[in-house]
Amino acid sequence: MPKLSEYNKKRDFNKTAEPKGTVKKGGKELRFVVQKHAASHLHYDFRLEIDGVLVSWAVPKGPIADTSVKRLAMHVEDHPMDYIDFEGTIPKGEYGGGTVMVWDTGTYLAEGIDNVADSEKVLRKMYKEGNIKIVMNGKKLKGSYHIVQMHGREENSWLLLKGKDEYADKKDFDQTSVLTGRTLEEIGKDKKSDVWESNHDGKTETKNPNKIDLEEVADAVEQLKTDSESKKKTATETETSQTFTAEDVADAKKLDEFPTNWLPQLATLADEVFDNEDWIYETKYDGYRAIIEVNDGDVNLVSRNGISFNDRYKPLVKAFDAITNDVILDGEIVVEDTKGISHFQWLQYYADNPDRGTLKCYVFDILYFNGFDLTSLELVQRKRILEALLPQSDQIIYSGHIKGKGSKALKEVEQKGGEGLIAKKASSKYYINKRSKDWLKIKISKEQEMVIGGFTDPKGSRTAFGSLLLGYYEDGKLIYSGKVGTGFNEESLKDIYEKLTALEQKTSPFSIKPKEPGAHWIKPDLVAQIKYSEWTETNSLRHPVFMGLRTDKDPKDVIKEIAGPLTPEGGNLEAEKTTKKNAVKKADKVKPAKADSDKKPAKETKTKTAEKVIEEKTPAKKAAAKTKSTSKTMKSKAGYDTEKVEVTHPEKIFWPKEGYTKGDVIAYYNEMADYILPYIKDRPESMRRTPDGIVKEGFFQKNVAGMVPDWAQTEKIHSDSTKEDIEYLICNDKETLIYMANLGCIEINPWSSRVGTLDNPDYIIFDLDPNKTTIENLVTTAKKVKEILDSLNIKGYLKTSGGKGLHVFIPIKPKYTYEQSRDFSHIISQAVNAALPDITSLERMPKKREGKVYLDFLQNGKGKTMACAYSLRPREGATASAPLEWDELDDTFDLKNYNIKTLPKRVKEKGDLWEGFFKDALDLEEVLNKLSQ
Repeated sequence: MPKLSEYNKKRDFNKTAEPKGTVKKGGKELRFVVQKHAASHLHYDFRLEIDGVLVSWAVPKGPIADTSVKRLAMHVEDHPMDYIDFEGTIPKGEYGGGTVMVWDTGTYLAEGIDNVADSEKVLRKMYKEGNIKIVMNGKKLKGSYHIVQMHGREENSWLLLKGKDEYADKKDFDQTSVLTGRTLEEIGKDKKSDVWESNHDGKTETKNPNKIDLEEVADAVEQLKTDSESKKKTATETETSQTFTAEDVADAKKLDEFPTNWLPQLATLADEVFDNEDWIYETKYDGYRAIIEVNDGDVNLVSRNGISFNDRYKPLVKAFDAITNDVILDGEIVVEDTKGISHFQWLQYYADNPDRGTLKCYVFDILYFNGFDLTSLELVQRKRILEALLPQSDQIIYSGHIKGKGSKALKEVEQKGGEGLIAKKASSKYYINKRSKDWLKIKISKEQEMVIGGFTDPKGSRTAFGSLLLGYYEDGKLIYSGKVGTGFNEESLKDIYEKLTALEQKTSPFSIKPKEPGAHWIKPDLVAQIKYSEWTETNSLRHPVFMGLRTDKDPKDVIKEIAGPLTPEGGNLEAEKTTKKNAVKKADKVKPAKADSDKKPAKETKTKTAEKVIEEKTPAKKAAAKTKSTSKTMKSKAGYDTEKVEVTHPEKIFWPKEGYTKGDVIAYYNEMADYILPYIKDRPESMRRTPDGIVKEGFFQKNVAGMVPDWAQTEKIHSDSTKEDIEYLICNDKETLIYMANLGCIEINPWSSRVGTLDNPDYIIFDLDPNKTTIENLVTTAKKVKEILDSLNIKGYLKTSGGKGLHVFIPIKPKYTYEQSRDFSHIISQAVNAALPDITSLERMPKKREGKVYLDFLQNGKGKTMACAYSLRPREGATASAPLEWDELDDTFDLKNYNIKTLPKRVKEKGDLWEGFFKDALDLEEVLNKLSQ
């Protein structure tokens, strides 16, 4: 309930003119005030009279009249009623120091109540429940407003929203006082204005000159916290901001002058993700690393090799002008499309195309603040300070993090199309201009910086040059690593060619001259960012794709990055400079100490540590020994190895528990190709690659430009979101199917439309996804879908999802849009939900539909994919998406019965249960006409 003890505790009323906190009996009307408060950070204090006090929230961005906007409101201490008309100045250095304006004031009632007495009763209940709905009658704020507590966040985090009524608008409010008509600046300059002084405890404090005085900052953090909308955090489960004081940063070192030569700490490449509560996980951005220096109002953006970015990225220089303190920050400059996906080439050519994408800087660390070196502080402490101080905008964004849950963080980044993670030890210091094992980079797709040592002549219609000749440094020598001829456009070809010819020389810079016909050699001054699939045994990049030039990298620093093994000391990984073969040999030598293996730990932990990850590699080898021998697996290789596809590592374990191998997957698709191909032919493939089997999430690959063999069929499809062409693989034959399986595609994910009619799907999907419910409820839901389809004379084709759910497909003629197919699925799903409201749900949020079957009609969308009929799934048990007969949904039905071993036998007995699927294609318009009758 409202109280003033905290308000009184913070003030010494022998020294301040502020009103003493006493509860006053309410009058004939309920009053409110909104005070604009220019303290260390500008904010608005939103105060409602409840039970004789002003219950208060700090709103960083202020109230709005736009119903589409939400404002963060941080609950602060209650204030006395006498505070309602204060307008004046609180001296700097005192609690809440700054200028205060009465921005708006008036009366209010609880929504739906027309008298004060009943409103007071209802308001007590609303306040207790964290959901206050009121109707305001102020000079600026009028009509319905809601103040709602945010669950799952800090207890004092609320939201302020405008209710829908005749006062809703997108207008901007007048920013002068409703009492005096003055601006904040005019109030601050008025020496006759009220002046209040306060002290936290009434005691005189002797300040330590080596401590940072962060009282203003701490006050701002306490009242403002974090506005999750404006910060656009990069992970869905970031830690909330915490308050801090000068004592928290007592170990910071005071410097005599502003440092101007600090370069960023670098991360070590890791070969896999891990979970550890002592680590935090940030998004790895695809851009330029930058140190941001703000010194006496001057902004300097510095690359990781000391080159200024100011001329190239002037809008960011202007954006960082908002920082009023002297600081050094660490961040990454990117250019993003409308979906938030960064494009390195857009960033590289930003000066030529400033309107292509949005220029941003994600800031993730603070190294210096107003004369103090913060690098000795723990990482999480530095991030708290950064989050409180950083003035955020559409271009400056605080980079959040997930604590402990590396696997979950990587999965979320992958789903968003990101590059990977940076794992950081939470307690680590900042090491200037050093590569540290306290920071680890975990990449989803493999990328490598490469030195350009030459180029070849163009062929065919290509202009400028054919390929770039690449290399890396080892022991001071430039080692040749192959060539790259894809990933260029006309713009980059021309630009790069000019740079190449300016550096041309007669001799090869490589330690061993590559035998490339028509080669031209250059001085090795250029560095390229290359995406690739793997290193070959001949020490070349396989399937390289050019991403862009790196002007922020010294060529001499480019080495071969190989993800090293996890070491037992705290979860770090090593980057090796040797070849992949040597790295593997070295990894095999890393074994837990005998004492550790013989001694059972006192208490098991759920957290995956680095040492545990090493140990987990051993069971896979044991599983291989328990299953069919390598010789047996290799013997079966002859059945699927073709002239077009060279199968590699068929003995690799994909399911450690069952012992199934990569070879088993390839053999399955070889045997099942005739059944699968009808459902994937002429369809773009979104390849979900799991090259390490089910122990890792794997990754999706859509663009195969320059990566697939010449005989493979592909199709370029323009992406409206990225404004670029994506080259998809088309699987029309067994060889391509085996090629995909050899890449680690356990699962086959085709589009719902074919080449030639890509905007028009030829089937509609009903995805029945159980969320902690029973198999009985799943079966009941599927039968209800069939019942409704039967009533419309529509044949529904049933299959298992291969996971926990069921799919019902209906074929349609490819002349309708994805939106129309989705609308139809939605109509049927609504009918199912209306018939089975207790066991089904259309709610998208998983937490709100626990214990129910989710009717996911949104799977019907262009580019969305679903595991096809007979596709294996990277799930425990090697389950598969199996076509079913409807009468198989009985009391004995078990999803696990349909797997890699049972399906080949099943089709021999039953044949293809979906045979004739496309012959039954419906005319959707005729069906919709029936629904409307």
